[in-house]
Amino acid sequence: MNSNLDPSQREAVCCGPGPCEIIAGPGSGKTLVLTERIRYLLDHYNLKPSQILVLTFSRTAAAEMKERFLKTAGENSRSVCFGTFHSVFFHILKESTRRDYSILGQTQKERLISHLIRNYYPNENDRPQVEEMEKMIRMSPSDIGDIKASAIRRDYRSYLQENGCLDFDDMITRCRRFLLSDPESLRLWRSRFRAILVDEFQDINREQYEILKLLSGGDGLFVVGDDDQSIYGFRGSSPSIMQQFADDFPAAARVFLKNNYRCSGSVCKTAGLMIRQNKNRIPKDIRAVRPMMDKTVLRGFKEDSDEYRYLYNAMKSLSAEQLDRTAIIMRTNTHVSRISGYLSSHGISCRGKSAPSREILSSIIRDLEAYRELASGLASGRMPRSALFRVMNRPERYLLRSAASGEYFSPGDLLRNNRNNSSTLQKLKELLRDLDILRTLQPEGFVRYLTGPMGYGSWAASRLGERETVETALSEVLKASRSAGDLETMFDTIRRFPDRMSGAAPQGVRIMTMHASKGLEFDRVYLPALNEGIMPGRRCREPEDFEEERRLLYVAMTRARNHLELLYVTGTADNPRPPSRFLSVYGIRNFVSS
Repeated sequence: MNSNLDPSQREAVCCGPGPCEIIAGPGSGKTLVLTERIRYLLDHYNLKPSQILVLTFSRTAAAEMKERFLKTAGENSRSVCFGTFHSVFFHILKESTRRDYSILGQTQKERLISHLIRNYYPNENDRPQVEEMEKMIRMSPSDIGDIKASAIRRDYRSYLQENGCLDFDDMITRCRRFLLSDPESLRLWRSRFRAILVDEFQDINREQYEILKLLSGGDGLFVVGDDDQSIYGFRGSSPSIMQQFADDFPAAARVFLKNNYRCSGSVCKTAGLMIRQNKNRIPKDIRAVRPMMDKTVLRGFKEDSDEYRYLYNAMKSLSAEQLDRTAIIMRTNTHVSRISGYLSSHGISCRGKSAPSREILSSIIRDLEAYRELASGLASGRMPRSALFRVMNRPERYLLRSAASGEYFSPGDLLRNNRNNSSTLQKLKELLRDLDILRTLQPEGFVRYLTGPMGYGSWAASRLGERETVETALSEVLKASRSAGDLETMFDTIRRFPDRMSGAAPQGVRIMTMHASKGLEFDRVYLPALNEGIMPGRRCREPEDFEEERRLLYVAMTRARNHLELLYVTGTADNPRPPSRFLSVYGIRNFVSS
C-alpha cells in the first residue's frame, strides 16, 4: 500500500468488502484512493482483475485512471475494466439482447438541442442555455409549462423516433428495464463483476443509481464523490442521491477525506464559508493542508468595461509562465466569448480548456481527405461509404449510418435509399450539391468553400477541441492551398502538420465556463460577472436551483490553488446591477455605487 496515504485516505482504501461511500472534497486525493482501493481488493480479497469494474463519467477520466493504476499495478492487472456509465451499460444491453442500437451521443444531443433552441428563440437574449433545455426535455410534457420548451421537446423526440435512434437516457432506461425483466442475465452480470468502484458519484442520476444497485446486489459497491460538487441537475443528478446511499445500505461504511491538498488556507476558507449556506448537503469539515497565502479578493466595478480593463491589467502584469497557470472562469459561453475577445484584441494570449493534440490536427486532415474522396467519387458514381461515414455529420446534419449501404454507392442510390425520409433526403441533396461544387474547385477554393459556406470551419472550431488550435490549423491549411498547384500537392503538405504543429505547448490565460472548469486547477483564478441574473442565472426559480448554482460557484472557486478573485459589477444609480446574492456571506450586498 502507498505509504503516502493520510489517515482518512488509508481508512477509505481499507474499508471492508461491503458497500462504502467516500466523501471526497476538492483536492482530497480521490483518484489515489480509487487506484489504491483496486490494488487492495486484488491483494486482500483474492479477486481476479476481470471481476473489478471501475465507472467514470468520461472516456478521458477512464483512460487516465487506468493509466495511473497500471503504472503501479503492472500489466498482470490490465483486465480490470475501466469504462464510462454509458459505454458499460450500452455493452450490457447490446451483449445481453443481441440487438444493434443507434445512439445519439451527448455531443450530437447538445448540437440538436442548440439547433432547436435557435429555431424557437430567434432573439439571442431570450435563449435558454442548452443544459436548461436538456433538463426540460427529460420532464414529462405536462410538467414543462412553457409552450416553446414543450415544442422543442416534441421535435426532439420526433427526431429520435424518425431516425430510429436512442439518446443516453433512453439507453439507460432500456438497460434497467432489461435487468429487471431478466433475472438470469442479472445473475450472470452480478457474478461477472464482484466489485464496482464509482468515481464522481455525485454526478449520477436516479436510473444510473438503480442499475448500480441491481448490478452490485448491495455488495462490493465503493463510491467516491462530493455532494457539494453536484452540478449536473440538467442531466438528472442530485446531491440527495449521495445522501440516500446510507439509507439504502444501512451497513455501509462512510469515510470522509478531510484534507484539501490543492487550495491554500484562504481559498479553502472562502469557498467553505460560501457552500455552507446550502441546506441540502452532507455536513463536512474540510481542512486545508497548505497555509493561508494570498487573501481572497472581492472587487466591484461600475461597468463591464471597467471589469474588462481590470482583467487586462491583471493579465498584463503576469509573466508568460504565470499567465499559463491562470484561469478566468465564467458562468456562460457568452461571457467567455466577450472576455476572450476583449483580452485577445488587447494583446493578451488566451486559450480554452483543452491543449492542442496530434489527434485533433490529424482529425482535421482526415476530414478534408474524406470530403475530397466524396467529391471525386461523385462524378464516377463510386462514392466510398467509409468517407461518408467520416464526415456526414461534420458539420452536423443529423444523418445516420443507415443512410448508405454497400462499400460504394452512386448519388442516385443514396437518394433512392432515403426517399421515404424527407428530413434525411433534404440533407443529402444539400450535401451532394456542395460536393458537386467542391469537385470543380482548385485547392484554395476547395478549402475556402468547405470551411466557409459548407460550415466545416465553424463546426471544427466549436467541436474538435481548443478553438485557437483548430483555427490555427485551418489557417495553415488555407496557406498551403494558396501555393499548391493541385489538391494532391496540398494534401502532401498538410499531412506533415501534426508533426510540425503539435510540439508547441499552448500559452496564455485559460478562459472557460464553470462547468468546463471541473477537474482542473490553477495557481490563480478570476471569477468575473458575479451578478444576479448571471450567477445565479435568471431562470432559477426553486430553492434547489439556487443551491445548484451555489455548488457550481463552489466548484469554480476551488479550482484556485493560491489566488482567488471574485468580481462583480455594481452599476450606477441610474442603472443598478445587483451583485450575486451568494456574495452576501462576505458582506457584499445589493448596493449601488456612488
